[in-house]
Amino acid sequence: MWINGTPSSQRELDRGLQFGDGHFTTLTLRHGRPRFWPQHYQRLCQASQRLAIALPSETELLACLETIATEQPDCVVKLIFTRGFGGRGYAAATATTPQWYATTAPLPVIAKNALTVAIAELRLANSPQLAGLKTLNRLEQVLLAQERAQRQRDELLVTDQQGNVIEAISSNVFYCISGRWYTPELSSAGIAGVVRQVLLQDPPNMVIEEAQLTLQQLCSIEQMFLSNSVLGLRPVAQIGDYRLPKPHLPGTVEDWWEQFESC
Repeated sequence: MWINGTPSSQRELDRGLQFGDGHFTTLTLRHGRPRFWPQHYQRLCQASQRLAIALPSETELLACLETIATEQPDCVVKLIFTRGFGGRGYAAATATTPQWYATTAPLPVIAKNALTVAIAELRLANSPQLAGLKTLNRLEQVLLAQERAQRQRDELLVTDQQGNVIEAISSNVFYCISGRWYTPELSSAGIAGVVRQVLLQDPPNMVIEEAQLTLQQLCSIEQMFLSNSVLGLRPVAQIGDYRLPKPHLPGTVEDWWEQFESC
């Protein structure tokens, strides 16, 4: 094998690098504690089961996070899991040993202003087998981030091949029409985020339904916000040329999120 043109004794590459054969989750440590850990671990178990990749024990993962927290009590942690090292060919050897990695980054500074968003030109592929999972195959999001920079927008709303709004580039979408709250259903595309999961399981004094969101419905939206476990909750003020009547977070949702920020 050659790496950057230099011969290496390494004989095989991680299948996560070769084929995106793996999954990940990104969480935050606050005061040394992993926020939303039960939901993150549930996500990891679901992805590992569907991809048939063995997962370390929860005890082992928490021990790693505790070690990180001793030096970085407030940070972003990305946990990556792959099928392990392998040679060429899509089929994995039965003796492959799964690998996992942890990286850290500072907590981001999050702007408080409401977002101006646009509809992305790139559409997500429909893949019911992988829908909801946070796999290592994220080229769509890489291209979407490039498109966002080129178009100079705060964020992009992304549709599937049928033109239904699925999510933002790295966030889930919540929206209000005629006083009722919804979030796009993710049976064929998109990622089921941890904050989305928490909001659906235990919404703060509101009812949230999963539903399809078409492009034709966008001008009927009264209020919208995006959710992400690292970036938090971000209100949307404008979609294309359409200005939302309520360009702020619902009070109950803002209060709900503040309890996690202050922990």
